[in-house]
Amino acid sequence: VTKILSENDWKKLEAVTLKEVNDAKENALAQSEPEVNSARSFVFFEKSYELQVTSNELEKKQPATRNSQLETTSVRLTMIEAIRRTLESEMQFNNKILLFGEDVAVKGGVHGATVDLLKKYGRERIFDTSLSEEGIIGRAVGMSLAGLKPIPEIQFRKYADPATEQINNCGTIRWRTNNNFSAPLVVRIPVGVGKKTGDPWHSVIGEAIFAHTLGWRIAFPSNAEDAVGLLRSALRGNDPTMFFEHRTLYDSLQARRNYPGDDFEISFGVANVVQSGINATIISWGEMLHRSVEAAKQLNANVDIIDLRTIIPWDKETVLNSIKKTGKCLLVHEDQITGGFGAEISATIAQEAFHFLDAPIVRVATSDNPIPYNLGLMESVVPCVEKIKSALEKLLLF
Repeated sequence: VTKILSENDWKKLEAVTLKEVNDAKENALAQSEPEVNSARSFVFFEKSYELQVTSNELEKKQPATRNSQLETTSVRLTMIEAIRRTLESEMQFNNKILLFGEDVAVKGGVHGATVDLLKKYGRERIFDTSLSEEGIIGRAVGMSLAGLKPIPEIQFRKYADPATEQINNCGTIRWRTNNNFSAPLVVRIPVGVGKKTGDPWHSVIGEAIFAHTLGWRIAFPSNAEDAVGLLRSALRGNDPTMFFEHRTLYDSLQARRNYPGDDFEISFGVANVVQSGINATIISWGEMLHRSVEAAKQLNANVDIIDLRTIIPWDKETVLNSIKKTGKCLLVHEDQITGGFGAEISATIAQEAFHFLDAPIVRVATSDNPIPYNLGLMESVVPCVEKIKSALEKLLLF
């Protein structure tokens, strides 16, 4: 039976509602002005604070060690094998982890990172989705808010663009709710040029765009060991994380490493000095790190080579200390040069270590155009060993 309010009852409801609104307004106006520094709080997880409302177990400290059914090995693994093994290990340890995306379950991923995991963990924990990146990320955010640890896969970096709004909103959840809620999901994204071809859609890097997206951590490993440590750190962490996996490094010899164990982690914001020297500093990450190493080797250059490993946060201290020692800096990255993350590092060096510089800061990066299909054209726009070597040689002679 439908009940229709009488005119008198409607007026009573209006009065009660108006009083509630006015009381809420007065309470809001009576609040003191917030502390100025609070505007910078809770962009990322802060160890001294727990979530105020939700009882998300992922906010609690994970045990440092555990007994794992996966034995460590001295066999050198490809980076794709190392990623798969880390996912399997963490899924054993944490039953809140879910894997999903386009072709992730039955096929095992277009790159093979999730092969056979469906058989081991079933459709409740690993499943395929429709072709909707916005839906993939939106679903992951909801799951994460509910206390799960989703690992959505976006097949290629360019495919993340339709999910831009979901990504932006996810990064600010902790800040917008004053640490009441968080969504610490980990998004795996294959990026970069292939070994034999490129194209404008599957060869995009674009880490600088995500570096400008508030609240997201960004990992960009250059080898299998770092991939293990950074992925595990992301999965046991409390912030949304973009995990970049360079397609060329998936099975390259340069990226192969021994598996470092099922408890190995690498902290975000800690770079790796892969080579020490005194005449210049090379800063790079991802696949370009290996090209930089080869360029320095061909020149027999006595230089520091820094693998940044994470973009957000990045290891400013290690970079500045190296610049203060060598006085010269070469930045190498695959993202386009205009607005690339190398420009951010360059600006920081110019501001905080200007008096230690003995030469202009040099950047070698992809030119400002889409990645071509043709291998020769692709190599002409992406930093190759010869370009890096030529820039380093000129820098050393300056």
